Amino acid sequence: MAQLAAADFPEIAFPAGTDLAQILWCPSHHPDWGYAPAFRLIWRDSSTVAEPLAAPPTPHLIGDADYVPRPCVLHPERVIEYPWHEELPKDLRDKLEEWEAGESLYQYMLSIVPGCKVSGGMSWEVTDMGELPPCDVCGASLELLLQLDSCEWSTDAEGLRWAPLEDRHLEFATPEHNRAHEPTGLQIGRYSHGGFFVCSAAPEHPASFFTQ
Repeated sequence: MAQLAAADFPEIAFPAGTDLAQILWCPSHHPDWGYAPAFRLIWRDSSTVAEPLAAPPTPHLIGDADYVPRPCVLHPERVIEYPWHEELPKDLRDKLEEWEAGESLYQYMLSIVPGCKVSGGMSWEVTDMGELPPCDVCGASLELLLQLDSCEWSTDAEGLRWAPLEDRHLEFATPEHNRAHEPTGLQIGRYSHGGFFVCSAAPEHPASFFTQ
C-alpha cells in the first residue's frame, strides 16, 4: 500500500539493519481494528529484495474501494509545521486565542500540515486529541510515521497555505486540480485522515493506526 525508503526520508528512524518500510493493509473494515483496515508494517533491508515486483499485486478481496489507493509516486516537499494547539502549554494557547480573535488562524494556517505526509504531527479536530496510548511493548510514547489523507489541502482560501508549490497554479475544479487535490483516491474515515504511529524508542514494536 505504501513504501518508504531511508534514502528518500532521512527523518524516519529506521530500525538497525533496515532501510525500507512497507505498509500493507486489507481494504476492508475490521471490527478488531476499530472498524479500520487491518495492516502490517514491515521493516526490510532493501539489499535482500532480489526480484522486486514490477507492479503491486491486486487485492483478492476488496471490502471498501475507498481504501484502495491509485498507484502513485511520492514527491516530498519539506515544510515546517507547529504542534497541534492542544499540545501547547495553556498560557501559550490563551495567547493564541487572543491573537486569533475567534478565526482559528493557528490551527489551519500554521499548525499541522494536511495531506499524505511522513513524520510531523496529526490534527485531531474531529475527536480532540486526548492522550495517545503508549507503546504496547515498552510504554514509550508514539510518534507519527505516515499520515494518509482524503485530500492534500483544503479547498478554501486558508487551505492554500498548505497546497504543494507545484499545484498552486491549477484552476479550481479542473481535472488537473482534482487529480492533484486527491492523488491517491483514498477516503479515510468520513473524508478525513488517519496516521500510522510507531514507538518512539523502538519503531520495530507493533504500530498503531488512528483515524479522524
